[in-house]
Amino acid sequence: MTRLTLHTAMAESGSTSTLEWTRPDQVMQLHRMKLKKRALQARINKTSINSGKVQCIATNLDGFNPSNSVLQHVSQKRKNPFAINESCKKQKNITPAGLEISSDNTLFELLNIDVQQEKQTIDSSLNNSLTFANVLSKLEPINQTPDASVPKGEKHIPIDWTLKTKVRFMSPKPFPWNGKLKTSEEASGTTGFVRCLDIGEKETTLDTSLNARFHQCCLMWQHPSLPWLELFPRSAGKVSASLASNVSLANNQCMKDALHREWCDSFRSLFHLLRARQCPYFYVCANTFTVLFRAAGICGLSEIHALLTPTTRGFRQSLKQEEIEYSMPLRKDSKRRSDGDSDSMTTDVISNTTNHQQDDYEEEEEEEETQDAWLKSLGVENSEIKRINNSQTRMTLEKESEIDNLKQSLVFVKGVETQALFNFLINCKSATAATGALAGVPPTLLAPTAFHGATLKALKVRESVVRVDNDRYYSLELKGPLLPQVLPSLCHLMTSSQLEQYSASCAQLASTTPFSTAKHGTGYTSVTKEEDCNNVTKVPPNVFGQENLSDCGFNEELLNHFCDPDPTRIEVFESFKFFNGLYTWS
Repeated sequence: MTRLTLHTAMAESGSTSTLEWTRPDQVMQLHRMKLKKRALQARINKTSINSGKVQCIATNLDGFNPSNSVLQHVSQKRKNPFAINESCKKQKNITPAGLEISSDNTLFELLNIDVQQEKQTIDSSLNNSLTFANVLSKLEPINQTPDASVPKGEKHIPIDWTLKTKVRFMSPKPFPWNGKLKTSEEASGTTGFVRCLDIGEKETTLDTSLNARFHQCCLMWQHPSLPWLELFPRSAGKVSASLASNVSLANNQCMKDALHREWCDSFRSLFHLLRARQCPYFYVCANTFTVLFRAAGICGLSEIHALLTPTTRGFRQSLKQEEIEYSMPLRKDSKRRSDGDSDSMTTDVISNTTNHQQDDYEEEEEEEETQDAWLKSLGVENSEIKRINNSQTRMTLEKESEIDNLKQSLVFVKGVETQALFNFLINCKSATAATGALAGVPPTLLAPTAFHGATLKALKVRESVVRVDNDRYYSLELKGPLLPQVLPSLCHLMTSSQLEQYSASCAQLASTTPFSTAKHGTGYTSVTKEEDCNNVTKVPPNVFGQENLSDCGFNEELLNHFCDPDPTRIEVFESFKFFNGLYTWS
């Protein structure tokens, strides 16, 4: 009925066209074809399908119930996993704007790079991609430069056994003390030094000001003390000829004998204090050599010991004649000591080494006898053999004399040999000059503790203000024999006074530098490998030394510093700086 009515209406209107019905599956087939064409075109043009258009088509066909499910199925099923997405493309092609990402900012902050500076760099070089390899290559010169934020240095200055003649401290801020002392400050500093009191750390009725403590650090004991002669350093050239001629002791035997007797008493008293561990060390400064005596426990050594430098072949020959055993640690062939005599043999402080050296020497004697017998068998006359032996002996002596007065000539004795060396020096006539301005004057004794006949001497202090490169610095100069404990004590005083920055330069007595170069005197180690394997629980070797030297006059911190057995704590330095609580030296 409906079809008939529709045809009748169309006939009445005069339309010649016919109306054909389209089924839903045909409509969907047309849309599938369109989607395939678009997907193929997008793949060719390397562009992705606009998802918004697909959603629009799905909205227009919402009237068809099958279309929604079919479109969803088609969109999920026909999604090309190999299609290039615009968002992924943008992430891969990072532009300078991408540097504003928080993670990248964090990375550049960690690497100390300015983000804006990197943006300009990337804009100028478009061909360079921003990768970790490129970033690290740009950071290469930055990483090579030392990081100023990391402090370098040590908390303590090393021990320098070299005698110093002068030291100058410089600081951009004024020092908390000065050379002008009040009566109470001078008296308290002197009392603290003489009685070995730590007036800065312990409760006492004495004046504990920085001036008093500074004065205490500038004192020492000396013998003899002749005001008209400068007995340190022992250089006769510094004494004027007119003064020497007026006060020369060479022609007055009574004065020479009196000075020698007093010196022997002082030297004996000082050595007994050292053996009793009530004096940590002392120096004997002669005209031609210097001796450093150190108590047992100092530097971790368990026995009393001494170092002597410089020496000559004749002096070493004298030690051999007195049967004083010694070693030469700075000599390359220290295993064999030749004292100017081909019959001498190296005697080390270690018994095993001595036995080996004696065996070696006996073998050498046997070889010489064999050589003489061999020459006789060849028909060589005895006079010719004697001439050959004399020539060989002379060559040996010349070789031994090559190290005379050099640092390699340093002699080290230990244990009972130290007592023998003391007896040798107290009777040694060559220790006192026979001619010159210092003729008849015995060697100078320097010590940090009092002894018989000692004179209390103070360093000369001078303050000034200097300018270096238009910068103003405060200068403090100390002149005189500076013993090894002076610089650590002054550094501790400056640290306690909260002086943030300062530097110091020293003038050294060059002949005494081998004392520090030799470290402990021999290749000493506090604990051997066998002891390390056998002892499960070990006591630090400096503990007993500190306890035994508790009455030597050093405070606990300073004594711990000098009893440290580590050889690296001993260095020769000419200057040092203090900054950020750490010391650096050169």
